[in-house]
Amino acid sequence: MRAIKFQTTVQDGIVKIPLEHQRALDGRDVRVVVVDARTEDPGETEPLLARLRRVRIAGPADLSTDHDAYAVGTRSEWIATP
Repeated sequence: MRAIKFQTTVQDGIVKIPLEHQRALDGRDVRVVVVDARTEDPGETEPLLARLRRVRIAGPADLSTDHDAYAVGTRSEWIATP
């Protein structure tokens, strides 16, 4: 699957494909996803790394060193709480 990305203005329900892509797409069945370029959702404009910094993970103190033991079940000291 080949994907292209471009920005355009929808007028009267018509999405105009830029000239540089028209020849390659002529006569082809395509899937179109329309995203409003003027988003009001602050989560969409906030950089991914800024959002990831807010992720918090709870677990035992030795999870980073003994993660394999927890994954296979040989360490059972930690019980997940909702």
